[in-house]
Amino acid sequence: MDASDAGTILIVDDNPRNLGLLSDTLTDSGFEVAVAVDGARALRLAREGMPDLILLDVKMDGMDGFETCRRLKSDPATAAIPVIFMTASTDLSADRVKGLNLGAVDYLAKPFLDEELLARVQVHTKLRKLTKHLAAQVDERIAAEAALQRLTQELERRVGERTVALERALDGLTQAQAQMATVIRAAQAVSGEIVLDDVLDRLMRLTLEHAGARKCVLVLARESGLVIEASITSDPDTVRLGLSTPVGPRADLAASLVEEVARARQSVFVWDTSREARPADARYLAQKGPRSLLCLPMMCQGELTGVLYIEGDAAPEPLLAARLETLGLLASQAAVAVKNALLYGHLAEMTSELRRSNERLETEVARQTEELRRTNERLQLELAERARAEEARAALQAEVIEAQSARLAELSTPLIPITDHIMVMPLIGTIDSMRAQQALEAALNGVQTNRAKVVIIDVTGVTVLDSAVASTLMSTAAALRLLGSTTVITGIRADLAQTLIDLGVDLGAVVTKGTLQSGIGYALQQAGGGTPGLRVNGERARNGVAPGRRNGA
Repeated sequence: MDASDAGTILIVDDNPRNLGLLSDTLTDSGFEVAVAVDGARALRLAREGMPDLILLDVKMDGMDGFETCRRLKSDPATAAIPVIFMTASTDLSADRVKGLNLGAVDYLAKPFLDEELLARVQVHTKLRKLTKHLAAQVDERIAAEAALQRLTQELERRVGERTVALERALDGLTQAQAQMATVIRAAQAVSGEIVLDDVLDRLMRLTLEHAGARKCVLVLARESGLVIEASITSDPDTVRLGLSTPVGPRADLAASLVEEVARARQSVFVWDTSREARPADARYLAQKGPRSLLCLPMMCQGELTGVLYIEGDAAPEPLLAARLETLGLLASQAAVAVKNALLYGHLAEMTSELRRSNERLETEVARQTEELRRTNERLQLELAERARAEEARAALQAEVIEAQSARLAELSTPLIPITDHIMVMPLIGTIDSMRAQQALEAALNGVQTNRAKVVIIDVTGVTVLDSAVASTLMSTAAALRLLGSTTVITGIRADLAQTLIDLGVDLGAVVTKGTLQSGIGYALQQAGGGTPGLRVNGERARNGVAPGRRNGA
């Protein structure tokens, strides 16, 4: 049995054994089971649990099954619960008729088969569920019909109200169309004008025509305060422009009313000046006698542009709200038009001033351009002169550098004559390839010029000697030999000697001496020895030996 077909069964029987068997059978088939051993308890459980079906035994002590069924059916809360009677009576037909008359749906004779019990229980529980479902649908339908009826009534009420509102709106629309026509005409009238006087002339005439007034005055908010700029009267209908009259006690209008509207920025309508006049305006009203006054603030983007002042001379009666609204719209349009005209006038003034400034600027630019041209010509001359001076300075600097370089070359590779046939070239510091080449050139030039027979190259002060330098020295010795001169290298220390050995320099064709003195002694011997004019350490050499050195070495 599906879980959706299961239901709640109330079993009523005063025999515990029967209750147990029925309960087990129904529970195994998926039903929820409640049990009662007498009629009173059955009535209570039926009201509390509202079972889907009641299995009711006919024969019970106290309240029998028939009485229990009668009470169930007489109670509206439990009357719809189906009841199946169970009986072991032999007079089955009489009990069946009595039970059906009391409202039972079926009858089971004891003993009965489980299959028959389950089949009848399932049929009646399904019928019970369908009945409940149909009842729920009926209730929903009834509720829906009631809601529909209420909705219909509400719609009818709303349609009636809407019809009334639409009729009112139609009347208002008719008035609004008239108002809009006036505003559109005002907008067309003033939008085509950008000159302030033309805007004020059109605005004054249009306001006087629509308001049905005898006098209209336009007050503008200037930096100095409220100023009357234009006015018009119905007789004659001539617009007076450019008044520039400050609003005050002597102004030709109700000054305190205008000031109040400008301060509060709200419209004020006085439909009967004899009852609502302000004390400050009493004298003016007594003299001029207007019957009604209307003051409208002219607002544009939250700023007060001015005040539109209107005097009426008709019988005192309130203006229609639509007419007041139209005049308010007209005031707003007037504020926009006047502000645009003021901006245009200001722009025209600024344009004129800008044009004059441009003319002055062009004159100044032309003057400064001419002055700049003359200055530029002078600057070009100065730059040319500076260029010539810079070229001369550079040439002189090149000559100085060349002379200094030559002097430095001489100082870096000095060639010192000892005798007419002996010259000494002491080398000090680091000898690189360039300096070695300079030494070669200096030695060749010195030998060729002085025709020296012996050239002593002293390397006592040399700190660094590489293979390129050693090769150049060997080349120098070979070149001097070609010129007929002998080369003697003196001052070779142990580390320099080791360096020359490591570099693989061949010194076989070169004479080497440990000290400069020994080299000079060797040179004197090669040149003939004891040559007059020889000076060593500031004294003349005798027999090839310097003073203080008896045994040169």
